[in-house]
Amino acid sequence: MSAMAQEPAVMVHVRTATGEIEVSEQQLVTFVTPLLGFERLATFCIHQHQEGPLHWMQSVEDARVAFCLLAPFAAGLDPDIAIELDDVADIGADSVADIAVYSVVVLDKDPTQVRTNLRAPILVCRSTRKAKQVVLSNSKLPIRYFLNQLPPAGA
Repeated sequence: MSAMAQEPAVMVHVRTATGEIEVSEQQLVTFVTPLLGFERLATFCIHQHQEGPLHWMQSVEDARVAFCLLAPFAAGLDPDIAIELDDVADIGADSVADIAVYSVVVLDKDPTQVRTNLRAPILVCRSTRKAKQVVLSNSKLPIRYFLNQLPPAGA
């Protein structure tokens, strides 16, 4: 019996402020509730320019809107993120193992001021490609975590 052939990845073109990128359809995510302040935008692509914990989340609907994201667990952080069952259900995840966690990075001209809010992560279900930003009640999670405090790679 022969193994089932995998279908080739469907590629899509996404406009950005600096041109156009080609990404796999699997890199597209749809927010089940809009990001605050960006209610008209639902579909984004999450991509990287290089390996590491930083990603870009580019709006598919508006080339002018993109966010820098940090994958906190890939960055060596272990934030105590308790995900509510309702949030898991909202994005169609079977379990928390099916969820990728990101936080939005605030970029600054001063590199010592580049920071992220670990209390408001973006949850992405790997299997459904649905996403949602949540606000966690854990006051121990910093609203302003400065990236210059990240542990060294491989530490």
